[in-house]
Amino acid sequence: MLSQRSKILAQYLYVLSLIFVYGSFFLAFTTYNIINPLIIGYKLYNIQDYIWFLIPAGAIFYFLLFVFGMYLNLNIKDFKSDTVKLFEITVIAVFLIYAGLFMLKITYISRLLIGYFAIYSFLSLILADYIGRKLAKGLKRRGYSIRNILLVTGNANGGGNTGVKETVKSQEYLGIKLVKEINKSDLNGLEDFVLNNPVDEVIFDIKGNELADIKDIALLLEEKGITVKILTNFMPLKYSKVSFEKLGGFPVLSFYTTPEDDMKLFAKRVLDISGSIAAIIIFFMPAVIIAFLIKLTSKGTVLYKSKRVGKNGRLFTFYKFRTMYAGSDKLRDELIQERSKDGIEIKIKDDPRITGIGGFLRKTSLDELPQFYNVLRGDMSLVGPRPPMPDEVKKYSIRQRRRISMKPGITCLWQISGRSGLSFSDRVELDLKYIDNWSLKLDFVILLKTVPAVLFAKGAL
Repeated sequence: MLSQRSKILAQYLYVLSLIFVYGSFFLAFTTYNIINPLIIGYKLYNIQDYIWFLIPAGAIFYFLLFVFGMYLNLNIKDFKSDTVKLFEITVIAVFLIYAGLFMLKITYISRLLIGYFAIYSFLSLILADYIGRKLAKGLKRRGYSIRNILLVTGNANGGGNTGVKETVKSQEYLGIKLVKEINKSDLNGLEDFVLNNPVDEVIFDIKGNELADIKDIALLLEEKGITVKILTNFMPLKYSKVSFEKLGGFPVLSFYTTPEDDMKLFAKRVLDISGSIAAIIIFFMPAVIIAFLIKLTSKGTVLYKSKRVGKNGRLFTFYKFRTMYAGSDKLRDELIQERSKDGIEIKIKDDPRITGIGGFLRKTSLDELPQFYNVLRGDMSLVGPRPPMPDEVKKYSIRQRRRISMKPGITCLWQISGRSGLSFSDRVELDLKYIDNWSLKLDFVILLKTVPAVLFAKGAL
């Protein structure tokens, strides 16, 4: 309920932000026509010639607000953290706008106009954030759409020694009001209160062995039409997120560690498809040249194909440009025994198996271009943990196996944090950190940071 209300409120604030962004464009247009004639002597065309620009610009800003998860935590008193996000959103949006104008060869939209638009957009988003907070809190204080919450604590909680109370109180901007706190031992008082007072929802903060004690009161609340929520802190899970669903007619609690938001995963897949198609087109000619050089400088096939482990153990055929001499796989086990520190992977400098052109391809990551085909097929993603070999996975500990619980990717956190210079355990920790903190924003950040990491070949072998 809290998350749904938060998402609904965020949609209203997205619209408010877009109105402010549109206003900033008209302000930028006016500023240009006031200042520039004094400097270079000419104005822009009529405003009607630029109205179309608001449609793609608005779509870009809306998409980025959604990706960055803006306005989902307005209970934070200061919005300093939001200001940083809004700056990042503005920078990315303006970059995409500039790129779009360049690719479409639209020259009559002045770059200086976009510069004014960027400054005013950033300031307008901050203003929209501030006004949105004030409006949301003001409306709820006046009683609009208030939801009364009753908190029930278990015997072991000592009558309210819990952080749930403070958490519920902090949701004022969502219209949440804690009307009473009752201990589970006073079920008669609980029944009397809900029968004689307006209560929309009852939250039970109890232990697992106390669930049987609330069966009757839960049925009463159901009959009265009052929403019942039970905290799952009786399940000592370290990483899992929790959701509720139905399997047929049976209620089910779901505990999961990998992303399960279908809309965001769909957006990630759209990004994968569009990104891989764009990369295949852009790098087509370089790929043809690389294939020719590989064939010219060493015997063997152009592409290296191997079985890799995908999401939750699924096997798929993995493609990359061949960077080793033919038959080098036979030396792998021997080199692992001789030079591998962890007995799982082998990352050695001046690897004798690598061809002359192969060293260059590895250092520049050009050997990985065929993996965009894997992304297009759905075997991989643009961003995700790197796909391991089956014999490596067999040596994983239980905790390390969690790194294959998400679709593998071309780039990941450790590739922008040291690449091959990191130990295997460090790379696993970064993969798990990515899985536990995944968001579309994180994917964008990794993709942007991958570019300089590849260009400067930092940590590459």
